[in-house]
Amino acid sequence: MKLRKVDYYLDWPVSVKINDLRRFIIQNLMKKGRVIRWSIVDIRVSVDSSKKKLRINAVLAKPINS
Repeated sequence: MKLRKVDYYLDWPVSVKINDLRRFIIQNLMKKGRVIRWSIVDIRVSVDSSKKKLRINAVLAKPINS
């Protein structure tokens, strides 16, 4: 089984509430491969607080080359 470590940046839309954040992150990571584990490493908020960017570390099995 091939594993790959990924450092992934993901925009967090205002429409995604905190209760749905886990599902949103996993859905986006699954596009890159089968998710083994993941964690939020950093959250960047713009000056006007309208945009948030998440930094995700993940380990994926059977990664999809993109």
